[in-house]
Amino acid sequence: DAPRRAPATARRDADAAETRDASIAMEYVSFEGLRADGRRANECRRVRHEFAVDADADGSARFEIGNTVVQATVRGPRERRGGRAEEGASDACAVTATYAASGAAADGANGRRKGDRKALSHAETLTKILDRVVMTELMPRSAIAVTCTVLCDDGGAKAASVNAATLALADAGVPLRDTVGAVTCGYLDGEVLIDLNREEERGRGPELLMCSTGAGATSRAAAASDDEEEEDEGVDISGREIIAEELDRGKTTMETYDAMHDLALAASAVISARMREATLERTRSLAATRALEKF
Repeated sequence: DAPRRAPATARRDADAAETRDASIAMEYVSFEGLRADGRRANECRRVRHEFAVDADADGSARFEIGNTVVQATVRGPRERRGGRAEEGASDACAVTATYAASGAAADGANGRRKGDRKALSHAETLTKILDRVVMTELMPRSAIAVTCTVLCDDGGAKAASVNAATLALADAGVPLRDTVGAVTCGYLDGEVLIDLNREEERGRGPELLMCSTGAGATSRAAAASDDEEEEDEGVDISGREIIAEELDRGKTTMETYDAMHDLALAASAVISARMREATLERTRSLAATRALEKF
């Protein structure tokens, strides 16, 4: 067993040394307040999406933020297997999620695979998030399986997997309580940074994963004020429900945490609102297509 563990240990030591060297040499925020990729501290990367990317699945979507690409597929709702449920077990729909990365997603062949411990941990978190969002009581004695695959990891892959899974569930016609928006936020060079890229994640500073709902309320409030003068350019985050919030890599002060929390919550509001508009546009497009098919 020792010879088998030696290469893995050597690889982890090499990755740790590379991370330390990168964190020492890298300047994450310039004197002008710009990050290495030209963004300011409160700016996210460009978001793109695509529905129906897998014809064999009941629903699928690809979510891109910057160079990070995650594809999600949904199979179900289908009849739950295993015969009669145990006494006392819930009849609500069972939602399960898996999270893995392709071999070339990050660091070449060392990309995280399905059996990786961190990948398994995030799969459990993803399952809990989706279970709270899906209206499971409307689909008794059924099951939904969600698979998220990281095609390219340039930072923020976990948050992107939540967004991709939400879009894939909507594409499958699964009833959702609301749209979930997820984003990461970190603290480097004395600055709170939203939507960390790969190099910033290697800085090993504290990192916050924020998942929240409430895009519907935000969008309705924005629509109601279209005809009025805008007095405040900020994002309305009142009434939003935090589904999951995870702080990774070390401790931080309450002041820093509060700043990370507020910025991440505001950014997730923007992302979830865009996702909700994309889902509504997809629904309108499908409705128009089916209406034409009747003639």
